[in-house]
Amino acid sequence: MNICIDVGNSTIGIGAFKDNKLIERMVVTTDPRFTEDEFYQLFKKPFAVIDSGKENLDNIIFSSVVPQVNVSLLGALKKLTKVEPLLIGPGTKTGLSIRVDNPLEIGNDLIADLVAAKEKYGYPCLIADLGTASKILLLDKTGTFVSCLIMPGLTLSAESLSSKAALLPEVSLIAPKSIMVKNTLGAMNAGIVYGHADMITGLIKRYESELGYPCKHILTGGGAVYVKDIMKDDFIYDQNLNLDGLNIIINKNNK
Repeated sequence: MNICIDVGNSTIGIGAFKDNKLIERMVVTTDPRFTEDEFYQLFKKPFAVIDSGKENLDNIIFSSVVPQVNVSLLGALKKLTKVEPLLIGPGTKTGLSIRVDNPLEIGNDLIADLVAAKEKYGYPCLIADLGTASKILLLDKTGTFVSCLIMPGLTLSAESLSSKAALLPEVSLIAPKSIMVKNTLGAMNAGIVYGHADMITGLIKRYESELGYPCKHILTGGGAVYVKDIMKDDFIYDQNLNLDGLNIIINKNNK
């Protein structure tokens, strides 16, 4: 069994894979203030639910975009499992071709997205990963990662609007059925959610216009749940893309 962990700015995704099939998935909140002991207590319950057991747990891999939690998290995982986790970094085998100015700038989470998309869906491919930040990743027709766009995510946009505009309330990010809204909450929800969906769609079209050929469109990330129904005609929604990518990477590194 492989345990795959994705540490994001807002949440930590945990997936258990048996025979390369995801059999359990859960999400806990990211808190960079947590100590090793607090991470140990936090992970005890998920690992008990997964019921991995030391005798049949083969590998642990995690990607992280929150460096300040890595040491504490690694220590907690070692205490829980006695397995040495693999943190994606330079030298990790991914099978991914990269052509950008500085490959070391690429987040581990994006590497996992790209690896999974390439293997599951082929290429050319455009991946919209909507999290704390929303990203669009391009695998060109040769299967090479050549470009990425980064912008504020849905939740970040909503929080910024509410905190900076004194008269605007917090919102649910549940899109109304129509943009013909007649109240403040509806106006904010419609503007943020439909606006984000149309921004992603517009950027995808701009990419394809410059490329000169169409691509497959993949939608993933925690924020994708708010727009997946709006974008369902143009995108394949894959909730587990990142965890699948981590599982593929750990298998490549253990061959």
